[in-house]
Amino acid sequence: MSKTVGDSSMNEENKFTALVVDDNVVIRKIEEMLLNKKGFKTKVVENGQEAVNTFSEGNSFDVIIMDMEMPIMDGIQATKELRAMGVKCLIFGVTSSELKSDIQAFVEAGLDEYFPKPLDFVKIENILKRLIKK
Repeated sequence: MSKTVGDSSMNEENKFTALVVDDNVVIRKIEEMLLNKKGFKTKVVENGQEAVNTFSEGNSFDVIIMDMEMPIMDGIQATKELRAMGVKCLIFGVTSSELKSDIQAFVEAGLDEYFPKPLDFVKIENILKRLIKK
């Protein structure tokens, strides 16, 4: 049974979009794969400055998965800048840090929610639920 062109384009339009921001290539690939398996269209960048630049270029996403610790611009600063630019999409922070002060600073920067690494299907289901309610 084959899909028609109309069916295929309809499926593409129904996908949520996600920006994955992480300096670790393995983490980026895993998060991209998990999101794609759940139907997200994804873009990946290596640091917070690239995320800010992506939005400055006029791109938009339904959700951002933002690592906290990255070179050039960390997730805390990038989240603050994105919110100051008026970015309203959901921003989910991820980090392997267990320091409560770090996590609190990250959340206060403008996160919608924080998840300890690694991202998994259960956490992505929670993200989907938040997007559907929006």
